Amino acid sequence: MTAETFDQQITLSLRRVETLWQQAHESLKLPAPESPHREESQNQQQHLLLESLTELSHSLQELQFAAGELRQQNDKLAQSQIALEAERQRYRELFEFAPDGYLVTNPDAIIVEANQAAAHSLNFSPERLVGKSFAVFVATQERRDFYYKLSQLQQGESINNWPVQIQPRGDTSFLASLTVVPVQNPSSGQVIGLRWRLQDLTIARYKDSMQSHLHSRLDSIVNRTVIGLGLLDHQGNLLESNPKLQTMLGCPAEELAPTLIRWMNLDKPGMESAMFRQLIAGERHSYQLDKPLHHPDSTIEWGRLTVALVQETPDEPISAICILEDISEQKRLKAEQQEAIRRQQAIQQQQAVKQQASQPEKKPPATPSPPAPDTSVEQLGQLLNAILSNSSDFFLVCDRTGKYVYVNQPAAQAWGLHQKDCIGKTWHDLQLSAEQMKQLDAQRENVLTTGESRTDEITLTTIQGVKDYEYTITRLDHLEGNGGAVVITFKDLSEQKQAMVAASEAMAKEAEYRALKSQVDRFASVVTKELRDPLNKIFSHAKYLENNPDFDTENNHLYYIQRIQGNAHRINQLLNDLLLIKKIEAKQLRLNLTELDLTQLCQGLIAQLQERTPSNPQISFVGTESCYGIGDEGLLRRMLTNLLISAWRYAPEDSPIKLELLCQDEKVVFRIPDFGSNMPESEQNILFNAFDAQSHGDTMTGSSLGLMLVKHCVDVQGGAIAVESQAEAGSTVTITLPLPQPGEDNP
Repeated sequence: MTAETFDQQITLSLRRVETLWQQAHESLKLPAPESPHREESQNQQQHLLLESLTELSHSLQELQFAAGELRQQNDKLAQSQIALEAERQRYRELFEFAPDGYLVTNPDAIIVEANQAAAHSLNFSPERLVGKSFAVFVATQERRDFYYKLSQLQQGESINNWPVQIQPRGDTSFLASLTVVPVQNPSSGQVIGLRWRLQDLTIARYKDSMQSHLHSRLDSIVNRTVIGLGLLDHQGNLLESNPKLQTMLGCPAEELAPTLIRWMNLDKPGMESAMFRQLIAGERHSYQLDKPLHHPDSTIEWGRLTVALVQETPDEPISAICILEDISEQKRLKAEQQEAIRRQQAIQQQQAVKQQASQPEKKPPATPSPPAPDTSVEQLGQLLNAILSNSSDFFLVCDRTGKYVYVNQPAAQAWGLHQKDCIGKTWHDLQLSAEQMKQLDAQRENVLTTGESRTDEITLTTIQGVKDYEYTITRLDHLEGNGGAVVITFKDLSEQKQAMVAASEAMAKEAEYRALKSQVDRFASVVTKELRDPLNKIFSHAKYLENNPDFDTENNHLYYIQRIQGNAHRINQLLNDLLLIKKIEAKQLRLNLTELDLTQLCQGLIAQLQERTPSNPQISFVGTESCYGIGDEGLLRRMLTNLLISAWRYAPEDSPIKLELLCQDEKVVFRIPDFGSNMPESEQNILFNAFDAQSHGDTMTGSSLGLMLVKHCVDVQGGAIAVESQAEAGSTVTITLPLPQPGEDNP
């Protein structure tokens, strides 16, 4: 039942009651006693009264039914109102905490409602914005255009991406993008309000510039690295690479992809292609091989190839990265070391032979003939094979032609083969790694020729992965003394090397802990020293005033009070520097970006330093008349203040200090020449990174903490700092910041 229907029933019931009341009233008007029709009138009145009461009963029942329906509708309305209030609260929260600024105004741009982002951009609380005209926050030179656009909005036209210079209360203006949608009355079509979205273009442009700068910097690092890098798809095809990979493989750019596939042995079945398939399938995270490079245009002989799986998101394709390092020098040094060991062993053997030859020859005692064997040769061979196969070491017997005469079971299993499959075959037939087996072939020929055993280390690729082995090659002579085969024994060194790596990592962690503890101790020492000096001076000046309340003139007391205030300001500045350093290191600092006149900022900063410093250091400024950039004014002031104070400390006595400013496209350069005398390279490296810098004064704020804060401020703005020092010209500090320049259309 609707409210209109209920009203109609109430009106109808009231009319019926009124009619019944009239009828009852008429019925109560009895005729005079002497009237002859008195009895008949009384009967008629009683009949009318009964009918009226019946009608009244029906009307009351209808009203009761209508009231019941109304109560049900009220309950439903209350539930709908609760749901509507919850939904309204949800949209209210979305409105309040949206990252962009949102405003609701009347057709004349009088603010009715504003969210937190809009209030923050306009530097007002949301409550105080209500009732103010949005036009007062538009830059003066753009208000005429604003009112023209407002007239279009009042006609019902929408405006998208409208660039407007916004002037917040008591803050620097910024460029914003406005999107405005009129709200119209559904019945009349008249505009009854406006909805505004405000986006700060300054922050968006700065983020885009910083992201572009970081990408270009990363590309520069990848292109200049000393290792070759390549990105492969799941089939081994080359997707991307850096120039160093092409240089190391020694091939033209158009031949790089097929050359890399052939060199990695991905174009044919074998151990390496199987490992790559395992990598792509997620069965392993990486693998590593030492491989020779015999390309005539290549500058290296040996390379260490590392292939690792790139952890992509589920929506992106699987890929792998290959890293190629030049280990030619390592191989050469290792070969020279092994050759020196071999020569030493040869000299020792020659000395042993000479010593044995110098002794008188003794007749060997007669040896009894061996008894007849109880077992056959075949049984002895089976027994020997069982003994060797129960060992964890690999045993191989190879003849002069390179064929395997014997391979024990652990060695065959490591290649994924059976013993019988290896007998009578070369490593070519078994499709083993050529890079590893060629090394063994060359040493096998040398051992067969000279008869001298050879011990070396090698990295073998097995079905369990890549492992390090120590091997020994020994000649196996015939009865007549000629070498007909060699015995090669491999001993697994993986666990031993893992233990060495673990020990090395433990030592590295211990060294890192010691370095961190040392740094914390130095930090505490520096902070204590920096705070103790001004506290001691405050204490001494206060003690003087306490002991001499009436001494000397009023000016003398004022001098000591100013000294106390100056040292208190110094302590406050030191604590602020510490808090800012902690905030930057915790990545909690949020840049407050505004459009800056950098020339005016530098000149004002120099004037303030010269006014508040008793010694009045001579600081001059060199720069263009107008240099604009977008950055954090507070952070720039702290950075330049600490740098100028440190320059005053380091510079020779009575020498002027110069601050140079250079604006270049998307970067701003600050230079301070004469930053101290000739500075050794070791001191340059720790100037901004450690706490070893010593202060040379006690009247100004600033310390070694100040130089550390300078480095942190430069890093958080994506800049770079450099120190150049020459014997005669002194030292120069250069800071380069990627500050975006305002566009030409900006005021």
